[in-house]
Amino acid sequence: PESDDNPPDPIYYEPADSAWKVVKNLETAYINRDHDAYMDCFREDFEFHLLETDWDDYDGDGIVDTYWGYDIEDLFSQNMFNAVEQIELVLTGTSEYPWMGDPTEQSYALPRNFDLKVYTSVGGPSQPPQGYRASGEAIFICRPDTTTGEWYIWQWFDESEV
Repeated sequence: PESDDNPPDPIYYEPADSAWKVVKNLETAYINRDHDAYMDCFREDFEFHLLETDWDDYDGDGIVDTYWGYDIEDLFSQNMFNAVEQIELVLTGTSEYPWMGDPTEQSYALPRNFDLKVYTSVGGPSQPPQGYRASGEAIFICRPDTTTGEWYIWQWFDESEV
């Protein structure tokens, strides 16, 4: 039997030359807590659209935010990846359709059901695992980068179950 001490390196689609490939890269990076690969799925114009229950002033400007951008996603993901022991994420679904909310008419929406488990402690022989679970649907709006041609996640709509 193979040892879990040296798991194989994750496999990413390089280049991410289609919308579904960048979403698959995001899933792989999340599971592997690979911050650099995770942030490669976005560009500076990224927006994470929140559920209304999560609206808050995330950037400290005194205005309630309905979404956050690249910088906050970078900070939050880095902090989470460093603070947890294990992440399980399963994205299901294959639909993809043109998204009309982009004036360039190049974006595609990829709705995906997700099941996310974040373990702050994986436990042990006498301790159960500790952590959080979220599930529901996310809609990833992907489009090609105008300079590289690689696809990236431009907007992410959280439609998780509260």
